[in-house]
Formats: sequence, C-alpha cells, structure tokens
Amino acid sequence: MASANILAGPLRAGKVTDATLAAIQKRREFPVRVTQKLQVFVQNNMIDKAPHGSARPTPPLPIKLAQMFPVLQRLPARLVGMGARPEHVHTGEANFNPSS
Repeated sequence: MASANILAGPLRAGKVTDATLAAIQKRREFPVRVTQKLQVFVQNNMIDKAPHGSARPTPPLPIKLAQMFPVLQRLPARLVGMGARPEHVHTGEANFNPSS
C-alpha cells in the first residue's frame, strides 16, 4: 500500500526516480524491522526455550501476561495481520474497475 501511495503520482507522470524508490524503502523499513525483531524474539524466547521432552513447558512471560489480561491476546494477531504500520491506498485509482 505504501508503494501504491508513493508511486501513483510519479507513475502517472512517467517520472519514477531513485528518490521515489528511496522514499518507498524508507517508509517500509520500520515495519519490516519490527516484524523481524518480533520473529527473532519468538524464536529465541519461546520456541528455543520450550523443553524437548514430555514435561509440560512453563509459558514465557508474554504468554502469562496474555492469560492474565485477555485484551493483550489480540495484539499478536493484529501485529501479524495488520503490520507495525498499517497502510491504506489513498490514490484515486484504488476504486478503478477495468470491467466497467
């Protein structure tokens, strides 16, 4: 979505530059880094620490907090589904229907 919002004008004008592409990279870099940090956290703190035997594992702190405060249970799903910076298309072409 960030790409569509940034590229719509330059593509229409036929003037996509390195600066345009750099703006897309800059806009997307933070959400990608947050997602990757979350993946590393889950890997290092939840998956790697789970016992490999038949004993029942002790849940890590984030899971315990989610059990104590149900409102926190929505956050991981929202972060995975929507990302760290949700985007929406803001161009006029978003409603374009080529079959009409």
